[in-house]
Amino acid sequence: MGMRALLHLPGLTIARVGAVLVTGVIVGACNPAPSEPVEPAHDKRVTPRLIAQRIMYCDDGTRADVDFIDDGLKMAVTWLPKGRTEILRAQRTGDEFRGNQSRAVVAGGAIAFMRRGKIHVCHRTPEGS
Repeated sequence: MGMRALLHLPGLTIARVGAVLVTGVIVGACNPAPSEPVEPAHDKRVTPRLIAQRIMYCDDGTRADVDFIDDGLKMAVTWLPKGRTEILRAQRTGDEFRGNQSRAVVAGGAIAFMRRGKIHVCHRTPEGS
């Protein structure tokens, strides 16, 4: 739907469209970038078909570099600063990701990992910043 179509919808005015756009910019600016530099933990040999990369900050203070690769049903996870990379796979969209040592569930912008019997709930930005 183009901008012209939006302007002709009943009850939708330029002021409302502008307010929505401005609110989106403000909310996006409220999440500051991490203070330390973030560099990818994987090289192109591990993630040749990278779809998206996320640095995840976990409730227990750990961090993970998470790359979604290929068709989005594979995720390369490296626990920072110097962990080994593990590839987790899901059968279908919405399914649990599984690897040799870990499992993960993605929901609402967070990822819950289970590693060695411990659960790590991780988010895209650090809590309280």
